[in-house]
Amino acid sequence: MPRRWIVLAVLFAARAATGFQFQSVGSTTNFLMQDLALGYAQLGMLLGAYLLPGIVVAFPAGLIGQRVRETTLGLVGLALMAVSGVALSYCDSFAAALIARVIGGVGATIVILVATKMTTDWFAGREIVLAMSLLQMSWPFGAMVALPAQTYLAQSLGWPAVMASSAMMALVALGAFALLPRSPVQAETAAATRAGLPVRTLVPILIAGVIWGAMNLACVLFFSYAPQLMVAQGASPTGAASLVSLAIWFTIIAIPVGGYVVERSGRPVAAIVACGLVAALALAVFVADIHPTIACLVFGVAIGPLSGAILSLPTRVLEPADRSLGFGLFFTCFYILMAIGPSAAGRLQDAWGKPSAALIAGAVLLATMAPLSLLFSLLSRRREVLTLKPATA
Repeated sequence: MPRRWIVLAVLFAARAATGFQFQSVGSTTNFLMQDLALGYAQLGMLLGAYLLPGIVVAFPAGLIGQRVRETTLGLVGLALMAVSGVALSYCDSFAAALIARVIGGVGATIVILVATKMTTDWFAGREIVLAMSLLQMSWPFGAMVALPAQTYLAQSLGWPAVMASSAMMALVALGAFALLPRSPVQAETAAATRAGLPVRTLVPILIAGVIWGAMNLACVLFFSYAPQLMVAQGASPTGAASLVSLAIWFTIIAIPVGGYVVERSGRPVAAIVACGLVAALALAVFVADIHPTIACLVFGVAIGPLSGAILSLPTRVLEPADRSLGFGLFFTCFYILMAIGPSAAGRLQDAWGKPSAALIAGAVLLATMAPLSLLFSLLSRRREVLTLKPATA
């Protein structure tokens, strides 16, 4: 097996550990509310505290990644996750749990950034879309493994055992991560880093980050509000939840399959435009209650190929020496949208008084990806022309 695939397997495991740890609060909801006397608002804060650090951590982590060996930075992130899991297992108050959760979120942000950057280094120019698709599967894979395993642990040994298990997962990933070689790209470009990105690179990266955030936010809105809409339209709660769950499984299957197809076609921007518009149309049809089952499953299939295609966009404009900083900005855009988006959608839902409002917002987000992707393609081509001019003069 080529070494890059072994590296990808370790990165997959490290990123899966972040999904496993994120789910630890969701898997122990009832236990935490009872033992720590939490309300739903406080529980929501614990869930959100794992993602919020990304807003302020992603960019500085990208800057540090230009100066520090990538495996070292990844080890720091995994170590913070392990500390978080152990600390959570001993918490006896909401404040302590919140602090521990934030520490884990900081570590997870670093791990996700490093894993994406290292995948780019090892696969740029060869199977990059497929590799990014497989990497993207790691987070939901970790969460899916966590759900039954952590539920069993919580019922058998109590919720502290669940938190300790997330620390153990991080430590196992840390052990494998420590054995990873330094990517050849970072070894060659360590001395070529710079403090900022040129405008011709900065703008496309920001656009790509907004596209990535819009896609993920649309998925969150769908998975959160689709069951409510179906119940309002007359479906049973169990039937609605089952259908949305089936759509998630379709998405998980479509991520690697779609990544392979997009890789073979060599046209990630076209794939983003086509799949984004199909997903937006399917969501609009779903809201209109026109064959909702088919629309729901079409949405799940259309979303799958987007992950690898979008994550491959930064590789088209970033020089090897700029990848750490570039991905720091990329993920900062993502975390900002994920932080403010659900709240904004909730307010829109309250203003409209209908369960379809957030889903319509999700369809708009998906449709917006098409012009943004075309703008990214135009700017990236212009950047290539500007880069080539000095060499041909």
